[in-house]
Amino acid sequence: MGVLAVSREGRVLAANPAAARLLGYDNVSFIGEDAARVLRVPRGGGLVPHGGTAAPGGTHEVEAVTKSGDVLPLALRLLPLETLQGDLHGTVAVFHDLREQKSREEQWRRRDRLASLGALSAGVAHEIRNPLAGIGTSAQILRRRLETGDPRGQFVDLILEEAARLDRIVEGLLQFARPDTPQLKRQSVVPSLDKALTLVHELAVRQDVLLHVERAADTPPIFVDHDQLLQVLLNLLMNAIQALAKGGEIRVSVRAARKAVPARSALGRRATDRLERVERAGGAPPIDVVEIRVQDNGPGIPAADQARIFDPFFTTRSQGTGLGLSICQSIIREHGGTITIDSVVGQGTAVIIDLPVEKRHGDRRRDPR
Repeated sequence: MGVLAVSREGRVLAANPAAARLLGYDNVSFIGEDAARVLRVPRGGGLVPHGGTAAPGGTHEVEAVTKSGDVLPLALRLLPLETLQGDLHGTVAVFHDLREQKSREEQWRRRDRLASLGALSAGVAHEIRNPLAGIGTSAQILRRRLETGDPRGQFVDLILEEAARLDRIVEGLLQFARPDTPQLKRQSVVPSLDKALTLVHELAVRQDVLLHVERAADTPPIFVDHDQLLQVLLNLLMNAIQALAKGGEIRVSVRAARKAVPARSALGRRATDRLERVERAGGAPPIDVVEIRVQDNGPGIPAADQARIFDPFFTTRSQGTGLGLSICQSIIREHGGTITIDSVVGQGTAVIIDLPVEKRHGDRRRDPR
């Protein structure tokens, strides 16, 4: 909780270390400076009015600019600063950081949107699948009736190709909306990783991409679905290879770690997942996990795109459907784990998967944990 004492003339009289830290200062070296420069709003002007605060005010949300120029959301309350004789001497500003709260609120809004989109996607996919099957069957019959070399055959082939592409999109929609329940078995993640590396080897050779693999000897077995984890790793490796120019490098590592993995929410990608919030007090306790990291030295992902990278239908590739990472996130969440992106433009991207050693999978609608 930051505390700032400001005189009637608008000068900083005192401050606690928390105020300095929140506002981006190494220490309280700003004592005596204009408070409008120390605690200011993004468009100029100060957050503490001149002349002093006559009565305690309520807490309200504001945005302040730190010393480095970052915009910081704060909960601010102004209190009167009085002398021992009871005379009004200025204002006391009491404030605390709202970034974590804002982040949680945004996560809940995003999950609400994704759950609603999951239900919509399932309905749309079913409605498209039946007429799509009819189009494909009719085109195949038509193709068989055309003589070899008939120029009209190229249009029938185009219909079949586009129908197949639509079918893949529909299948992706259904997998996004209703992810398969993983068949968990206690096993090592290494076989899934090795198979994924084998499947992408030829593409990596063609792209002149080097693959470096590090497998820690003490990596414990975990409860995992081999096929689903293979799907996730294959998707991540393909994305990394396609993002790299010739001569790029990908480093894949597997190791045991101890991290704070958030408790599972009752809200997810399934069309039938409920929309109400599940609040839990306190932070998540650290647990034993197996960390799988896929890191490249490619162009990186802009900050604006990182916030949307797991959103369905968001893609930066002209041929992509934008469902691959959304499905990967669904699968990892079904395993009780997390998947995160750490990327710096011009330096590369790391995708980190944390899977719990202890079995956390269950019927999320009855037992959110």
